[in-house]
Amino acid sequence: MKKKILIFLSLVLSSHLISADEEHQHAHVFTPEEEARFYEEARRKGDFDILNFRFPQTSWRECTDVITGNYSGYNCANRRGISDILKSFMDDHMSQCVQEGLDEINMGELDQLHIIHDGILGDRRHSPRSMHAENRAIDIRAFKVTLYNGEEHTLKFNDKKYRSFYEAFRNCWGQTVVTYNGCPVYAGSLQRTGSIGWEDKNHQNHMHTSVPYCVNGSYGGYYYKR
Repeated sequence: MKKKILIFLSLVLSSHLISADEEHQHAHVFTPEEEARFYEEARRKGDFDILNFRFPQTSWRECTDVITGNYSGYNCANRRGISDILKSFMDDHMSQCVQEGLDEINMGELDQLHIIHDGILGDRRHSPRSMHAENRAIDIRAFKVTLYNGEEHTLKFNDKKYRSFYEAFRNCWGQTVVTYNGCPVYAGSLQRTGSIGWEDKNHQNHMHTSVPYCVNGSYGGYYYKR
């Protein structure tokens, strides 16, 4: 009897460890080609569970919206899938947070903002706990800013001379998530509230920036907390 109990506990523990490991593994975010194949395959197979997101979706017109963007190494997309909530947070708050970063390094006043990124959509079949699975996160490689004086600057996330800029940006974004999405401060850090960066080994070259899933002032368990 004791042997059976020990085997059962061992299986439960192993299952828990595997689940924890899966939950914290770095989500794979699709390249534009992978994203196109993903949707095409799902449509061809009629795999509507993959196509039906849990949260409302919209499009980011990377070439023409007020905040423009492009996947790193590619031209801007006429339409890129994104969750309603991430798009609205970008439209309403991202420029303000970039300005706070610019103020931190005394660079000037923001006129136009362009985001160079490493993708939004993650494979929902293999990374279901990632914010990327619901288009609620964008992996930002750099901000390209145009100032009112006409200067242009590309602020790369992996360039340490812009570390204080990104610290200020992340503090601002974290406070925005707390204020407008009802999320608590994560691990006592505004920087880690709604973003993952250089403190994580998988985020040395880009900043994972999200609108977390929060219910009644706490983080939803199904998704990553940031």
